[in-house]
Amino acid sequence: MQMLSQDLRYGARMLLKKPGFTLVAVITLALGIGANTAIFSVVNAVLLRALPYHNPQQIALLFATDTQGERDVISPAEAQDFAAQLTTFDDLAAMQTQSVNLTGLDQPERVRGAYVTANFFEVFNLSPIIGRTFARGEDQPGTERVVVVNEGFWQRHLNSDADLTGKKVILNGEPYSVIGVVTSAFQHPMDREVEVWMTTQRFPGYAPQRASRFLFGIGHLKPGVTLEQAQAEIRTIAAQMAQAYPNENVGRSAQAEFLGELMVSGIRPILLLLFAAVGCILLIACANLANLTLARGAARLKEFALRAALGASRFRLVRQLLTETTLLALLGGGLGLLIATWGIDGLLAVNPGVLPPDAVHLDTRVLLFTLGASVLTGIIFGLAPALQLSRIDLHTALKEGGRAGGEGGGARRARSIFVVVQVALSLVLLVFGALLIKSFYKLLQVDPGFKPANLLTFEYRLPRNKYTKADEQWQFHRQVVERLQELPGVTSAALVRGLPFSGNGQSVRIALPDREAPPKGQEPLVMWNTATPNYFETIGIPFIKGRLFDSRDQLNTPTVLLINQTMARRFWPDQDPIGKQINLFEDSKLGTIVGIVGDARHYYLTEEQQPQVYDCYNQFPGFFATVVVHTNVEPMSLAQSVREAVWKVDKDQPMWKMRSQEYLLTRSVADKRFLMLLMGIFAALALTITAVGLYGVVSYTVGRRTQEIGIRMALGARTRDILVMILRQGMRMVLIGVAVGLGAAFALTRLTASLFYGTSASDPLSFIAIPLLLASVALAACYIPARRATRVDPMVALRYE
Repeated sequence: MQMLSQDLRYGARMLLKKPGFTLVAVITLALGIGANTAIFSVVNAVLLRALPYHNPQQIALLFATDTQGERDVISPAEAQDFAAQLTTFDDLAAMQTQSVNLTGLDQPERVRGAYVTANFFEVFNLSPIIGRTFARGEDQPGTERVVVVNEGFWQRHLNSDADLTGKKVILNGEPYSVIGVVTSAFQHPMDREVEVWMTTQRFPGYAPQRASRFLFGIGHLKPGVTLEQAQAEIRTIAAQMAQAYPNENVGRSAQAEFLGELMVSGIRPILLLLFAAVGCILLIACANLANLTLARGAARLKEFALRAALGASRFRLVRQLLTETTLLALLGGGLGLLIATWGIDGLLAVNPGVLPPDAVHLDTRVLLFTLGASVLTGIIFGLAPALQLSRIDLHTALKEGGRAGGEGGGARRARSIFVVVQVALSLVLLVFGALLIKSFYKLLQVDPGFKPANLLTFEYRLPRNKYTKADEQWQFHRQVVERLQELPGVTSAALVRGLPFSGNGQSVRIALPDREAPPKGQEPLVMWNTATPNYFETIGIPFIKGRLFDSRDQLNTPTVLLINQTMARRFWPDQDPIGKQINLFEDSKLGTIVGIVGDARHYYLTEEQQPQVYDCYNQFPGFFATVVVHTNVEPMSLAQSVREAVWKVDKDQPMWKMRSQEYLLTRSVADKRFLMLLMGIFAALALTITAVGLYGVVSYTVGRRTQEIGIRMALGARTRDILVMILRQGMRMVLIGVAVGLGAAFALTRLTASLFYGTSASDPLSFIAIPLLLASVALAACYIPARRATRVDPMVALRYE
């Protein structure tokens, strides 16, 4: 400890003697370590932190798979069968989330709700802080309406009253008795904002039939049971269901996945790629500082020789140098924590909606990571210079007298290798950044099939006990549209069931009466939507052929349908589909095609266009609607006016998700913008560090060769000759690094080709322009010190040292 203390004091003095070197090194390390800390804090919050549930690593989600192998929901009857027969699970509950209307207040409100089986809270081993949770059997038809709420709801709407006796709330137009309060720290696994829990038989549209599906299963695997074992049992039970109930379950199966894996499956590749990118930046910084340390150490050869002559072992010299570099790295790490704090704020500011803002922060694990990264960085960038500079030829070093000493070929080779590493890693990041930028540009050029500008949207759901008949539902919808169209600033208003990019959507199996039916369960699957007559004009979907919905289409008239161009091409490639009939299995209704409209992307800009069929709100009004309002002013400026217009129709009708269509479109590409923006920043940072490092190496080389340059000029070398000599030496390292980086980028981009939309992983422009850009920056970094070398006065140089 005494020797370590001595090394630390001496190292601190040496760093203070060279404040310029120390400042550059600390800032370089702070940028690298700070970027790593910021990204690691996100990785820690999203990928590494255990879910806040009882025995989280064993929680698995159970869901059905349809005939296409896509995830699907299960019915309450299927959930009961799985719960009764599964032996690989300790427990199994069922759940679904859906917002609910909260009325009976000064102003109606929409709150996040969940419908669960009675054992849901038992699965999570969660006890209420007040009252009780659901009792066995309370999820069966005929039982009393009861609800469990969280602390936030209890405080806002029940005045934090600990006595729940007689406490009721009106949800979806029905009174519910509040039986318990759970902590707000508990977050529903499918929706962090759920505030109220009801039992499954209260789900809107609940029916006891096996085909009435709306649930997911959730439970704990038994200790020692693998996911593969559970999968095998689940598939066996699903196959038995298909045999026992061929009409409802033919072609269907089921599977399970760990909840933790499902929750991060979308963001994991992005975070790992970003973590690899900041790791590259830290390696570039290490290579940069290793070069600076070598350059600085070459001037200390006499010091090391004297130490060795006085008895210092090579290990002692290596330890002294590593102490200095580790001290530097710790200083950089301390500043890096400040940079990481700013970086986390920046990450959350461009948060694509998948980063949990309350969980991303500098906790103990992140601080330990920063400490470990700092120490490891100090060792990494200090080890090669320490081993190189501690290999001393005493005779050669000491005979130089008062001069700083020469430099061996090993040090020159080491510096060249570090430059090559920096250039190669920078090129990889720059190529990735260029491909992502081009990909994002291509994505933004995709035509969504409609015009998102000046569109205000919101949703509402009618209470079933208040609007029981179809004509009552349609009268409400019709009056809402009429009221909205009367507002100043509104040019048109319409309704649609599933608005593009809202996340709402539905598919339906169809049969075409004019051709042979496929086997049951293998019927064509198409997207299904419901719209009012003026929806297509309001949102800007082009009308192609036939006619749109109009006043002729009413509740008791024959069902009419519109289809998109993709559906027309796929099912009637050489025929006119107008007048053809389609049987929609969802409601077993037979409709006639009366018109064709343009294709519109529905979920993502990157999706393959799907066949789509529309039926008419006038004929099938239903309880749920998304309102689309086209304005000639800024859409959100009409939000309050729109609410008041709906309340004039029904003062107890809440609305939610009030937002612009442009916001929805922007949100759909937020994850790609997030990745592109950060990779662009990291690539620019890598280029900057590399350019500074290359400048430092060439400047040091010029300084070491001042006497040689003077001799060459005294013997007749021209300015151009000196310039070319210095540039050739610097650019040789750069070109080798470019070649290595191109090979690495060519291989790595193929592994991540799925991230690039409309752009080849070997895009020629990126693989040509980026190396030229890097070479140009490198040439500029080499030219400045090379130009300085041409101004050396031969007389001054010959007297050098």
